Amino acid sequence: MKTSYLLLPLLALFISCGSASSDKAPETFTSSSENGLAIATITFESTTPKNDIYRFFYEPVSQDKKFVKNNNGKVMIKSRNEKNNRAFNGDFAKGQSYLVVIERAPGNYVFNQHTVLNRIGSMGQVSYSKKYSIPFDIKKGEITYLGELSYNDLSEPGTPRIVVYDRFDRDLTEFKNKYPNINWSSAIDKTAKKGDNGGGIIDFR
Repeated sequence: MKTSYLLLPLLALFISCGSASSDKAPETFTSSSENGLAIATITFESTTPKNDIYRFFYEPVSQDKKFVKNNNGKVMIKSRNEKNNRAFNGDFAKGQSYLVVIERAPGNYVFNQHTVLNRIGSMGQVSYSKKYSIPFDIKKGEITYLGELSYNDLSEPGTPRIVVYDRFDRDLTEFKNKYPNINWSSAIDKTAKKGDNGGGIIDFR
């Protein structure tokens, strides 16, 4: 796992910049929408964060560089509460589970890497995972569930850091509660069952 030290003037770059964009759920979504939705949850197994910022990157599987640039993205999670104490502040499961909604142009996509920042400040260290592939599809006017990405901050070398589970029924209830303006009845369970495990850091259950 590669690491690099982050100087204070570059901290803002880590938090807010880069070609990848962060996602927000659309106000509404119907079968006539030009884009599609991919949904997932990211759940942290530990009750207390080991790091201050987690970023999970995804991109289209395409040879079209312009399409990749326009549709790649990231999910960024800042594990600080309103008092600036280290804590998870997700959507359910005592804050340990976060709802993820990705609206993008139709195509084949993969989550392919994650990074963590161990602390905010001049001595913060960024760690990069190996590349891997958690595949998912985005289809025009459709909602596709790709699974729960269960992240283990305390995993030992040689054991999975992320395990992909099928929690479709549980997670769909949470999406309905948080985003009532979206018609979730058409959501399809396409939990990822295989992909590139990055030398063992990903497991599919």
